[in-house]
Amino acid sequence: MTDRRIARLGSSASRAFCRTRAFTLVEVAVVIAVILLLIALLLPALRIAKANSEWAASQSNLRQIATLMQGYTSDNRDRCLPSQFDHRPPEIQFRGSMRSPQTGPGTQGGAQVNNPPLGLPLVGTWADILWTTGSLGSFVMPMMEGGEIFEDPDSGTEIGGYNYKFDSPDRLVYQVFPDNRQNILRSTVEMANPYSLDEASEAYPWGNGAGPREKGQPGYFAANNFFTAAPWLGLTSGGTQGTNVLGRYLTSGQIKLPSQAIYLVDSRAGEIIDPSDNPWTGSDADLCEVDFRYPGETTLLLCMDGHVQTEAKWNTLQELQGPFFTSPASPPAPSPNDPTPRGLKVTNLDRADNPAP
Repeated sequence: MTDRRIARLGSSASRAFCRTRAFTLVEVAVVIAVILLLIALLLPALRIAKANSEWAASQSNLRQIATLMQGYTSDNRDRCLPSQFDHRPPEIQFRGSMRSPQTGPGTQGGAQVNNPPLGLPLVGTWADILWTTGSLGSFVMPMMEGGEIFEDPDSGTEIGGYNYKFDSPDRLVYQVFPDNRQNILRSTVEMANPYSLDEASEAYPWGNGAGPREKGQPGYFAANNFFTAAPWLGLTSGGTQGTNVLGRYLTSGQIKLPSQAIYLVDSRAGEIIDPSDNPWTGSDADLCEVDFRYPGETTLLLCMDGHVQTEAKWNTLQELQGPFFTSPASPPAPSPNDPTPRGLKVTNLDRADNPAP
């Protein structure tokens, strides 16, 4: 038999084998099972990688906030960035553009005044100050919709044409511009467990805490309200009841232990958090305002010296800063069951001791 004949026979046999050889149902099932197993193994790893990436990005946001805070302190005679401000007359101390009323075009060709959609004009938080002084962005609400002035989809308040150049983005911005999530004043992790169950509730300080409609929006960083510069209704030095008392502006030199003093923390309630027991009680899922939103039930803290740290969930405020006492001369005797304080402070940041808030 010639070589050419042998080659033709070999080629025909190979083609016949290829035509008859195919995957069996068992083999197909095995391949599918292997693929599904690999997916099942990879998905948790991908979720962990995504969570760690968001955690790292949120840390970066807080470090940028620390830089902006240092700039504010340097530009304002060593004053600490206030957690809240109230620039309404007659208590006004520093005039500025933060959350000021705006004049814009009206629907009839004239002018109209646009107040901030949420809260009172000239009243705001640390986020409004940094958003304005840092020139972090601008969102302009649509002027018209269906021939009418654009309104808040929930409350019906007219917000057409309002410019968020001097007002940090709030719930409305993320509703109207859902794809714009670049804001260093917020966490990169979305809100999963808002503080309030009331559908109409607004975030602090505009309402009773962030509600269900903010679920899925970027999470809040809340400033320790120990630093509030907003006036409060109480007693004046002369004892007159019901008089607005000027808020204080602390200087950095008044903070005794800046490496322990907490300024910002992840929050599920809003942009401020009071320095009192309930908002910091991690063991109470209803009262606690701190959001332990990162892997392992952890939260991020920004302290007054500018460092950022991750902290595991705690049960009580005393667990953070130790047992309270009424005077430095008579600290309470430690109990065998007391947790070791974590060396952080929320209250009385202008004192080295630890009196009750």
